[in-house]
Amino acid sequence: MTQLVVSDRNDLISRGMPVVHRVARGVARRLPPHIDVADLVGAGAEGLVRAARAYDPMKCERFETYAEARIRGAILDELRSSDAMTRYGRRIEAAMRRARSELERELGRTPTDEELAARLKLPLAHYRRHADTARRGVMLCAGGMTDPDLVESSAPQPELLCVASDTRRRLAEAIAQLSPRKQEVLGLYFAEECTQAEIGRVLGVTESRVCQILSEAIARLRSLMGMDAL
Repeated sequence: MTQLVVSDRNDLISRGMPVVHRVARGVARRLPPHIDVADLVGAGAEGLVRAARAYDPMKCERFETYAEARIRGAILDELRSSDAMTRYGRRIEAAMRRARSELERELGRTPTDEELAARLKLPLAHYRRHADTARRGVMLCAGGMTDPDLVESSAPQPELLCVASDTRRRLAEAIAQLSPRKQEVLGLYFAEECTQAEIGRVLGVTESRVCQILSEAIARLRSLMGMDAL
């Protein structure tokens, strides 16, 4: 392996910092608003330093390409270790799951957002905000499906192995078991970052129906992946 002097490593770190900020902002867009992007930048910077220390220009000509996978991996590791959802948020999510199950048994169908909000004694807007946060938190815990660039084929294979996980494979298999409509909505919402209103216009359904489809899809993914107890 080609050894780099300290000045060379410092130059790599300087070149890599814009990548850290870009990746951190991209991840932050997919997270609840209480997550501080500065924390993501800090985690990404640690990944950048490790990348600069391990970089071998003989194996990968462009450092930024080499470093990006490690930066993303460091940010996701930090999120998983610090738990992206607050304790209060997890209590609300658990209450939402219980309310959904109760109403499904009582009504014999999938409850509407209005019915769920009423059962939880929450204003509809608050319920939808909590539901949106819970959905994004589940996908984060499920292995980063919200960030399709994690498995970009141009990244060096060793870094792909570090970032890819058995959980992500299981998530892909679970998604494949969903109906085409649910897969389409998940793709538009998480990969394309469309709002629920935008998805509704694309599919010709109401925003409330989009929210319902997302909730059903996430509940099914939880079940398929054995995450109901989380």
